Amino acid sequence: MAREDSVKCLRCLLYALNLLFWLMSISVLAVSAWMRDYLNNVLTLTAETRVEEAVILTYFPVVHPVMIAVCCFLIIVGMLGYCGTVKRNLLLLAWYFGTLLVIFCVELACGVWTYEQEVMVPVQWSDMVTLK
Repeated sequence: MAREDSVKCLRCLLYALNLLFWLMSISVLAVSAWMRDYLNNVLTLTAETRVEEAVILTYFPVVHPVMIAVCCFLIIVGMLGYCGTVKRNLLLLAWYFGTLLVIFCVELACGVWTYEQEVMVPVQWSDMVTLK
């Protein structure tokens, strides 16, 4: 009896984890899509535009398609994890946890690489004038 109760508790925790994972993926997807559209509308280079602002605004459009694709992948992973929990399918659950482990390792590696590569790229005013 105690084993069945603990399995039910773990299953409920997995439901909650999947729901949280899915909601976070959807929220990051929504923010990425909104920021992409917002920054595309804001980027207007004039004589008063500061160099730092232009560098920041031109950097983001490269990142947003990647963020949107990753969030869509994470939503699919979360749905498959939820289906594995509902159906009690061990293959789906093993795939889900393996995928989460790979995603975590990739995120950790990207964070370390970004920290190591933190180098300011020198931007000259002549480069910005050619963007007009």
